[in-house]
Formats: sequence, structure tokens, C-alpha cells
Amino acid sequence: MNELAAALGLAATNELVALVGGGGKSTLLFALGRAMAAAGQRVILTSTTRLASEQVAWAPAHCVVGGVESDECLQRALDRHRWCVLIGELGEEKALGVAKDLPGRLLARPDVDLVLVEADGARRRPVKAPAEHEPAIPAGTTLLVVVAGVDALGQPIRTVAHRPERAAALLDKVPEETLTTVDLARLLAHPQGGLKGKPPEARAVVVLNRVSAAAREAAVAAGPMTADDPVAETARLLLANRRVDRVLATELEGSQPVREVWR
Repeated sequence: MNELAAALGLAATNELVALVGGGGKSTLLFALGRAMAAAGQRVILTSTTRLASEQVAWAPAHCVVGGVESDECLQRALDRHRWCVLIGELGEEKALGVAKDLPGRLLARPDVDLVLVEADGARRRPVKAPAEHEPAIPAGTTLLVVVAGVDALGQPIRTVAHRPERAAALLDKVPEETLTTVDLARLLAHPQGGLKGKPPEARAVVVLNRVSAAAREAAVAAGPMTADDPVAETARLLLANRRVDRVLATELEGSQPVREVWR
């Protein structure tokens, strides 16, 4: 199993993984699919919201939901590539997602080991607070991965959050205030924030993405922060919540995606 999957605590089979939050969900989705297929697993990627149409081309094949043709397409794609993307419909800008009950049924197929689902949208912002109808976590999810970009630290909530008014309200702040390590940890572990809709039986992992020495220094400089290393401090605060199983520091687009793991 590859380093990223091992850091997440991802099993080789029978996992339904839902990704929520902001700051790199799609990058993580496709990186995991590629890595698990290379390790020999048969993997379907999908979304219960929407994907950007150009992202569909990041996989070697895609199939569109719809009857016998969909099943045959999936079988061919898995036989040939070991991984593919399943969508509802492909438009010029957006690929529509699938119903929330479909990922669990996909995992029940004998030719599928893992199903990875993007279950949230953040409009390319590093953090978010979900609306009433969000996130769209599939039934049967075994692992919930909450993603955030640490480039949000030290910045005004209004500029870094999708749905900034909701995020600020969860933190008892106003959108013009700065996002600190305490705020980020609270938002990601909040039952109406990052952990909203978490199935009781699912494990929860937080991925703090876009971590680099420069990002750490920028967060400290933007302050106020509660520690010299704001990423490690955020991880410590998150793990004080018993619903969070582990925290990863990652730079998903770098040569070394996993930087640190805290359990």
C-alpha cells in the first residue's frame, strides 16, 4: 500500500471513503485512486455533488450512470485500468454527481475493492462550513476525510472560507476576523462543521494540506498564533476531540505528499 493510503489508515478492500471540506479534496481523491490502483486494488471514484469537467480526464476512463451500459463500462474500465470515474452526466463545465445510495451499491460489486467519493464542494476555498443540505455523505461510509488548506491560517475568514458567515458563526466570530489555529481545529471538528453528517461507525481523519516550511512561516507571520508551529498545534487541538482518529500534514502536489502523521 502506498504512503498516502497507509497514513490515512485506509484498508486495501471494503472501504467507502467520503471526502469533505476544502483545500485539495479533488487532488486527494485522484491521488488515492491512482495509488490504490497501482497497488493492485480496483477502485471507483465518484461524487455525490459535482466535479469540474476537466477533472474527469485525470482518470484513465470515465463512465456515466445509466443501466446496463454503465455496468459494462465499469467492468471494461476496471479490467483495463483498475480505476475509473463514475459520473451522472458530463457538461461543459461540471460533471454531475450520483445519488447518495449508489456508492454503497458499487462497493458491493465483486469486482470493486474501494469506492472514493467527493461528498462536498468548497469553490476552491481552503476551508468551509457546510450549508443545511451539505455534505452529501453516502450511506455506508467507513472513512470520513476532512480536508483543509493551512494557507487559510492567519487570514480573514471572509477571504478563505466558503460560506464565511456560517463559518464565523460556528466560531463565535465575525467574517472579518482572522482564522487562528484554535479556530481551524474547532471548525474542522465541529459537529456542524467538518464532522457534520459523520456516520457513527465511520472513522474520521483530518488532512491539513498545503503544508510547507513557507506555509508555516506565513501563518506565524500573519498571526496571532498559539505556537511556533501552527500546523502541529492545530493537529494537537484536533486530536483532543475523540471523534478524530488521526491528523495528516500533507502537500499533495509536492514530491513528498505526506509530511507528518499524528494519531
